[in-house]
Amino acid sequence: MATNKWSFIFLLATVAALATSASAKVVFIVGDDKGWTLNFDYQAWAYGKKFVVGDKLVFKYGVGKHNVFRVNGSVFQQCMIPPTIEALTSGYDVITLTTPGRKWYICGVGKHCVLGGLKIFINGLPQPMPPVSLVSPPPPSVFRYPMGKHNVFRVNGISFQQCTIPFANEALTTGYDVITLVTPGRKWYICGVGKHREMSLKLFINVLPLSTYPPPPYHEIRKLAPPKF
Repeated sequence: MATNKWSFIFLLATVAALATSASAKVVFIVGDDKGWTLNFDYQAWAYGKKFVVGDKLVFKYGVGKHNVFRVNGSVFQQCMIPPTIEALTSGYDVITLTTPGRKWYICGVGKHCVLGGLKIFINGLPQPMPPVSLVSPPPPSVFRYPMGKHNVFRVNGISFQQCTIPFANEALTTGYDVITLVTPGRKWYICGVGKHREMSLKLFINVLPLSTYPPPPYHEIRKLAPPKF
């Protein structure tokens, strides 16, 4: 190894702060290919599915044949029909789960709820927390060289460009100089021995803040419903 060059160990690690990220949203077509219709077991359809805040329920049916009411538990049990103005009637009614907890839906056309079983109950879950990630400080930079052959000065950008040597008492001279990166921003280092700095024995780095690069969003894998065609 040439004697006019440092042998240095430098590692700059950027560890991101915990990012808040919602899990992937899922669109459920209620009843799948059957849609919202009579004589279908919607509780069997819902069994085993995981409904989470942010997911969407889509009620598909022929316009005028059915509708959708959001009701409470007692109204659901008794198939009591709310006022008509509360009905969803588009034939492709999309309901986003905005809060966790129990949700009840019925059809208010004729006796569809009582005789046709056209109702569904689900339990919405809160969004899962992303994996816990610990934030660690970046490791130090280490300048390693034979003692007496080189040294290390911390300088500013102008001194770095002009290879201006600071006062001798500012030099690091141990041969294993450890510098901890405590603040973000540009950092400049040169060797002050002879003309070493003019022979490229100098280093410039840019230290990033810990939160610059957030970790990838946390996604819970769940089966997606088929899209609308």
